Amino acid sequence: MNVVLRVTAGPHAGMEYTFDRHETFVVGRSSQVQFPVPEDGFLSRNHFLIEFNPPVCFLRDLGSTNGTKVNGHRVDAVRLRDGDTITAGESSFVVRVEETSWDGRPKIHCLGCGKNAPHDMAVNARPDEDAISWLCDECIAHRRNYPTTDSEYLIEKRIGGGGMGEVFLARHLPTNQPVAIKMMVPSIAASDRAKLRFQRELDVLKNLRHPNIVAFHTMFEMDGQFQLVMEYVVGKDAHDWVKSLPGPLSASAASRIGVQLMMALDHAHAKGYVHRDIKPSNLLVTGPPVRPSMKLSDFGLAKSFRDNAGFAGLTHQGDIGGSGGFISPDHIRDFRDAKEPADIYSAGATLYYLLTNQFPFYNFNPNRADAYTMILEHPAVPVRAHRPDLPEGLDKVLRKALEKQPKDRWKSAAAMAAALKPFLDAI
Repeated sequence: MNVVLRVTAGPHAGMEYTFDRHETFVVGRSSQVQFPVPEDGFLSRNHFLIEFNPPVCFLRDLGSTNGTKVNGHRVDAVRLRDGDTITAGESSFVVRVEETSWDGRPKIHCLGCGKNAPHDMAVNARPDEDAISWLCDECIAHRRNYPTTDSEYLIEKRIGGGGMGEVFLARHLPTNQPVAIKMMVPSIAASDRAKLRFQRELDVLKNLRHPNIVAFHTMFEMDGQFQLVMEYVVGKDAHDWVKSLPGPLSASAASRIGVQLMMALDHAHAKGYVHRDIKPSNLLVTGPPVRPSMKLSDFGLAKSFRDNAGFAGLTHQGDIGGSGGFISPDHIRDFRDAKEPADIYSAGATLYYLLTNQFPFYNFNPNRADAYTMILEHPAVPVRAHRPDLPEGLDKVLRKALEKQPKDRWKSAAAMAAALKPFLDAI
């Protein structure tokens, strides 16, 4: 299926944009958005964003001054449907969902209960592919509560979960070694080809071996679930680890975590991998408060699973509240094309949060309508405004990581690691 966005009024009336895959589209006066209208004084610099995952489209107003209207009603966030009209400033748009060549495809049924899939559900498949896998919400919930896995593994307990799946401690019976199994269910229907592509993309992660990266062992599919077998790390995620400390995180401990994080990213970036979802919950920390050790988890999942197997991208419920405070401006403008500087930004935002328990922007709330606008436009508050005890040099390291433009950030993860090392012995 394709979604066509047709401009019906304004300076660019008559233009059309066709979307056939998962991507974002931002409208505003800024020269860096996909639909710039600098001459329209009624638009904000970053006015609204549409996430397309055909046939699903989701619009989010970016905290604009004059608002965004859908079918004449001002909205903050809304799912768009065929025939909807969007008005912002002097420009108007109409949304058209084109069926292309999908007519005649057999109905899609839930693998678990046989329930028919909704007619407007996103499908990751070509028109000539009939073997489509899909699970309804009820069956997904059941599998989360009552997981099953391969006979070589014994599930012991649930140890975590979030936007991309549930995590269980399990034992690999042939070796008696503990492992972590992440169970993930696509939120859209997917063909065997789409699932195979996801498996191939993750399979290469077996070669991504580094002391500060959680090792990926293998993956298989059972009953519509992808099950990822990974190294089990005895520790807490960085957010919970910092909360357990008797006082605020020290500059030396934060720098030690930061150096390890940046060395992990430097290793991955050199091999062509971008994490794209750096945040406190993806940093697993062990060891004493003065000399913590860190491992980075979920490498590759943000790109491979969301783009290829069906998890939501930026704007759907659950994601912005988790990763939203740590995503870079690059993510918002075009998350499919986020590169190494996006990881450097997110690492800076993560270290800032661990040191202050605050996001980098004044009065920032990741669930508020203006969250993306603040990330795109507002300057970061100096970390010493919250923690005057921290070294000024550390403040400068984080501020450089949080620059709006990728070219103004640290040139590499290794460069940021080197900038953090002088603070390893800070008081």
